[in-house]
Amino acid sequence: MQKVIEVKNLSKIFNNNTVAVNGISFDVRENEVFGLIGPNGSGKTTIQRMLATILEPTSGIIRYYGKELSETDANRIREVIGYVPQGACLYGDLTVAENLDIFSKPYRLENSQRIKNISNLIKNLGLEERKNTLVKNLSGGLAKRASIAIALVHEPKILFLDEATMGLDPNSRYEIWKLTEDLKKKTTIVFTTHYMDEAEKLCDRLAILSQGKILELDLPQKILSKYQAKNLNEVIAQIIKKEK
Repeated sequence: MQKVIEVKNLSKIFNNNTVAVNGISFDVRENEVFGLIGPNGSGKTTIQRMLATILEPTSGIIRYYGKELSETDANRIREVIGYVPQGACLYGDLTVAENLDIFSKPYRLENSQRIKNISNLIKNLGLEERKNTLVKNLSGGLAKRASIAIALVHEPKILFLDEATMGLDPNSRYEIWKLTEDLKKKTTIVFTTHYMDEAEKLCDRLAILSQGKILELDLPQKILSKYQAKNLNEVIAQIIKKEK
């Protein structure tokens, strides 16, 4: 399976000398859901933001399709990635359709293709009945779906989902799970979560992080077997206990 992202000895140290990411290495393979999990402050979001060209690494190498990010125009990378942050990334006083229209314009798409993509996303993500609704009036689950639609409007090959189901009700969480499974058929997904049940269900491979380091990286079932655990919550509990 092709490696679409390769990370070597990646670190991020912020100005207050906080080490957020500490010399990690991993790869992400084509059409897999790669999970980053761990306690608060373990470095999950910082890693995603570096991969998505939002944060500059302090040191280390990021490669996309074999080419180093530092040697590539970041705008070219942004054309093949989509990023859905934890918080809202939408204009509340605009409709769903208006948000998609605005966010699609920076990409180098033919106008007819752009309009087609927007129409397809509204339909495929179940937003047809809400396309003319102001974003501020959407439920949390619908707002998250609209955020994902915006990240997909230019048909990226790689999608970053940061805490995609945080704060959602069980039904909305299930809908995002189903959407993630559908997207995997043609998109590589890097997924962060605090919910261990969805990590087990959705992720092909997992990196378990603590204090900016990767402590485990493998198939979910292999990690469970190694720790003789019934679920990933038990694994995390064992790791935290060991580090104290």
